[in-house]
Amino acid sequence: MAKKSNHLKWILALAALVIAVIFYQAGSPPAGYDLEKTGAGVVLDFTDTANKIHAAVDAGLNSVKVKPERLTEARQEVPRTGVEGLIRWHSRSMLVMVPATMSPAVVEQALTPAAANAGGQVIGTEPDTYNGAPTVRIDVGIKDMLNNEPLTIVTDRIYVAQEQSPVPQIKPKPEVKSGGGEMAIIIDDFGYIREPIAEYANMGRPITFAVLPYRQYSTEAASAALSAGHLVMLHLPLEPLSATEETEPTVITVNMPAAEIKQTVEQAIASIPGLKGVNNHQGSKATADRQVMKTVLGVIKAHNLFFIDSRTSNKTVAAEVSRQLGLRTGENELFLDNSSDIELIKKQLRTAIAMARRNGSVTVIGHARPNTVIAVREMIPEIEAAGIRLVYADQLIR
Repeated sequence: MAKKSNHLKWILALAALVIAVIFYQAGSPPAGYDLEKTGAGVVLDFTDTANKIHAAVDAGLNSVKVKPERLTEARQEVPRTGVEGLIRWHSRSMLVMVPATMSPAVVEQALTPAAANAGGQVIGTEPDTYNGAPTVRIDVGIKDMLNNEPLTIVTDRIYVAQEQSPVPQIKPKPEVKSGGGEMAIIIDDFGYIREPIAEYANMGRPITFAVLPYRQYSTEAASAALSAGHLVMLHLPLEPLSATEETEPTVITVNMPAAEIKQTVEQAIASIPGLKGVNNHQGSKATADRQVMKTVLGVIKAHNLFFIDSRTSNKTVAAEVSRQLGLRTGENELFLDNSSDIELIKKQLRTAIAMARRNGSVTVIGHARPNTVIAVREMIPEIEAAGIRLVYADQLIR
């Protein structure tokens, strides 16, 4: 009997070792998830942990006697990085009104220990807007490591507004002074390669990062930008005119049902931490479709994000529909690097200088490529010598 018992113990120990090796090779997931195996891979489901954080957030808000308003909820799913499968969780967004005498820091202080007790944390706090009114946005959720890559899941996005805070007026077009003006440089396609991330993050001037979803270095690019104080946008893939140009794993097409479009936009927004706006990646076909853009921009509006039309086609209606829906909207006015030649990129930047001096401001788009980094960095003294102030893209939208 003792021999059979020892034999059984050895079998159980060997099975445990095999399971441990499998999880080690796949990349050990963080705690607080349910594991579900499907035909498309392994799903890490953080819904239960998210619900616990929701309850903790509610308790934290109640402790300072404030209640959430305009609460919206959604089920979120994003592809895992490097392996097949999904990450799933439940998210909420809400507005919290506090008395004019109460600082938003009081809310953050109440949420910090509450979230920690539920297995979460306050991920970030920064100024933001809600339907045009000034707020402080507090992101609460899960921050851990997965497959040696940082994992950030925002379960609760809380916009804190003071009851007597005035709604800001629309910023008037800046007065044009001789040799003056403002320029916003948006850099698209972050996520493909690592090299340009630190170069742009350490530029020492405002650079707006437009980050693709689901790429190998997407989270790293957004995190580096936020750490350096830069503005982050989602670079949302939309259908181009030619199918051969379509290079992204997830693209919004004109043939998608509205429900699928909404879900795809929701998931893409959830995949990029700290974003404040969206611009389109490709999209010459989709941005010309009024109904598709109305569906896409409706989701963007629900998240209180701004939108910038990359203008990859002269038939785009994206900016027009965005303004009709009441979003803060901007438009690309010049692509900097259709050529990879450094001198030609500099020539485009000189054109942008002339546009800013003539019109008071200009928004331009370049890409996360080594030669564009060099051209922008070397042109900064010339831009500033011309009296042009570099700003973030959201400072020029209306």
